[in-house]
Amino acid sequence: MTMDTTGQWMGTPMAQRDIDDLLEANGYGILSLASDDEPYSLPISFGYDGSDVYFVFLEDSPDGRKFDFVEEGGTARLLVTDIGSRFDWQSIAVTGPVRRVPTDSKDWDHLVEALEDNAWFSSDFQRAGDIEDMYGFRLEPDEVRGLEVKES
Repeated sequence: MTMDTTGQWMGTPMAQRDIDDLLEANGYGILSLASDDEPYSLPISFGYDGSDVYFVFLEDSPDGRKFDFVEEGGTARLLVTDIGSRFDWQSIAVTGPVRRVPTDSKDWDHLVEALEDNAWFSSDFQRAGDIEDMYGFRLEPDEVRGLEVKES
């Protein structure tokens, strides 16, 4: 029997419960979008409800380009990592479409609840002058993949 020696560098698949635990615990990651073959990535704080990922953008953001990318409705990928050391890390990629969550919908309350539960930075709500300054989004996962290396 041969031993797989690449797992210590490349990682091994994570169990779904470990994926959920990391998404619930971290609350921040890198969101990647694309438009006409132009990539765009930005750090975001997010809420996770056990199936979907929620986040908000403020209207007065220094870089309003993110609205152009997210409003096109293409596929997005959220990368969430927890790195303890070279041989102790977890990495999750959540891929799927991003949909707008209107502030006047019943889904808005669910978005706020998800953000309050585990978003890393909740200061967006404090900085927003009014709810109309905030735009909510839901990433609906088509694929969730997690890899990890655990120190022995």
